[in-house]
Amino acid sequence: MDEQNVVPWPKPAGRPEVELPRPIMRPCDWSLQNAVKALETQLGTIEAYNRLALTAHALKAKIDSGQAQAQHPMFAVSTGAHDD
Repeated sequence: MDEQNVVPWPKPAGRPEVELPRPIMRPCDWSLQNAVKALETQLGTIEAYNRLALTAHALKAKIDSGQAQAQHPMFAVSTGAHDD
């Protein structure tokens, strides 16, 4: 039996040579990154992860209970669609 039955992975359709656009970094994103760095510095990586997981769980519970907050209109980004 021939063991050379491995074929190359098919290339995805589209334009794989074009990288995806980076998400827009808002001031809150920078604040979040700095808060995570501060947590990690003060508590260590594992405890920082545990605290972030607890906070994410609290946010999920808030969403599930119907108390989610909508995005502020000032920070809403246009989709680029035109109303012609």
